[in-house]
Amino acid sequence: MAITFPRSDILTLVGFEQPFTFEPVSQQEQSRLASGVTIGKDLGPALWFGSYTTEELHNDDMVDYQAVLASLDGIINPFEGWDLRRPAPRLYPGGVGANDGVLASVNANNKALALSGLVVGQVISRGDYLSFDYTGGRALHQAMETVTANGAGVTAQFEVRPHLRAGWTLSTAVNLTAPRGIFTLMPGSLTPTQTRGKFGRLSFKTGQYLP
Repeated sequence: MAITFPRSDILTLVGFEQPFTFEPVSQQEQSRLASGVTIGKDLGPALWFGSYTTEELHNDDMVDYQAVLASLDGIINPFEGWDLRRPAPRLYPGGVGANDGVLASVNANNKALALSGLVVGQVISRGDYLSFDYTGGRALHQAMETVTANGAGVTAQFEVRPHLRAGWTLSTAVNLTAPRGIFTLMPGSLTPTQTRGKFGRLSFKTGQYLP
């Protein structure tokens, strides 16, 4: 059976532990005038980058998982990735009791949105993630504010980061219960380490994939 991409199992086949990072990295440049005034400029919305370290694995399991990662052909093939600290909404572990939503509106500067289709009183907590497909890729955003759906299952607009990229469409399905971005391995980042006897760990870095 052929392997399909993006792979959805890269972060589910083994357990992970520290060190772990998952952060947006801004695409910005800074310049300074002769007067000393500093000017900052956004070159585009921030991109997500993460680093992962597996739990200690028996060599047989380590080799097995390394083969899974090898199927990505380095940076060529993408996989689904997310923040291991919050794989689901804060108040709805595993997504139980929450609905996914629909993109209802976006403000003029593309940094705030409203959702419909939620459970009455459903809470999107600050720090929760959401994802949706748009023209040319998969968006992954984080809520900057806590909002609660009204009696019609609709939220007020709330800010997200990174800002929305061009290509979004209203009425698009939005994944709140298990939000996932699309990532690729960072070149040369896969590092196997033997810990003791027949045991070891694998660490690797990832960057958000934009086709």
